[in-house]
Amino acid sequence: MFRIADDRALVMTTDFFPPVVDDPYTFGRIAAANALSDVYAMGGRPIAALNLLAAPKSLHADVLAEILAGGADMVRESNAVIIGGHTVEDDELKYGLSVTGEVHPDRFVRNSGIQPNDFLLLTKPLGTGLITSSIKALANRGPEVEEAVRWMTMLNNTALDLILDAKPHAMTDVTGFGLLGHLSEMLGDDPLVAKIQMAAVPRIAGVENCFKPKCRTRAARTTGAFLGEKVVYHRNIGAWERELLLDPQTSGGLLISLPPSRAESLEARLRQAGLEQAQVIGSVTSGQGPIMQIHGEPPPRSSSRH
Repeated sequence: MFRIADDRALVMTTDFFPPVVDDPYTFGRIAAANALSDVYAMGGRPIAALNLLAAPKSLHADVLAEILAGGADMVRESNAVIIGGHTVEDDELKYGLSVTGEVHPDRFVRNSGIQPNDFLLLTKPLGTGLITSSIKALANRGPEVEEAVRWMTMLNNTALDLILDAKPHAMTDVTGFGLLGHLSEMLGDDPLVAKIQMAAVPRIAGVENCFKPKCRTRAARTTGAFLGEKVVYHRNIGAWERELLLDPQTSGGLLISLPPSRAESLEARLRQAGLEQAQVIGSVTSGQGPIMQIHGEPPPRSSSRH
C-alpha cells in the first residue's frame, strides 16, 4: 500500500500466464480477472491497468485481438480502464495485466493478522487447476469445464463491501499455491493452527472426474512438497481430496479470516449476493506443531447458530 493522502492509498499488482482454455476471448477474460483479483484481496478497487502480452510471431493477429478484447471487457466490468500496455515476441503465448487500484488506508486488508478463534471463510469453490489441466490432457469439454469458466470469469469484487464491512482480520485470494499454500502464508510464523473441515470445502461439481494422472498439476506437487510436515491429514481424507486442497487456482476465491459471529453472518450475506458456494471451512486456534490440520467433520458453527 502506498498512501497518497490521508484518505487515499494505491495498491499495485501484476500477473500473467499461458492459456488455460481454448477460446482466446475467454482466456483474456480469465487472465484479466485473475490479475484484478489481488487488488480486491487487499480491499481495493481497480482504477487502471496495463496489458502484458507475449506471443509467438506466427500467431494470427485475430487471436491476439480476441484475447485483448476479453481482457478489456473484464477490466471494463471492474469499472477500471486500460491505459496502455506492452507486447513482446515469445515462444509461448502469455497474457495478463499490471493493475493499479485504490483503497482507503483504514480499509486496507493484509494477508496476515489471523487471530486465535477466527473462522476461515472461502468465497469460491476449488478445482480449476485440475479442470483446466483436463482440457489440455484429455480434451475435456464436459459440464465441469463450463462451470469452472463461470467461476474463473467472476470478479472478486462481488459483495466486496460486505466483506469489508465485516472487518476481516486477514484476507488473500487463492491462486497458484492452492488453498493450503495461501493459508500457510496467512498463518506465517505465528503460533497458530488452522483446522480445516474437508466436508465443508466447496468444490466445482464434477472436479473429482478430473483426478487422473495426466491432469495432476506440477504446482500441486511442488506446493505439497514445500508444505511437508506443516500439514497433517485425517486418515479418512483421500488422495483426491488432498490434491484438491493443493490445486492451483486461476482467478480463485477470497480466503477470509474473521471472528465466528461475523463469519457466519458474512457467509449468509455472500450467498444472498450471488456467491452461492461461500462457506465457512474451518477455524484457527493457538498452538504448535503442524500448522494445518485437515479433518473430516462438519464445518464449525458458533453457539449463535443453535
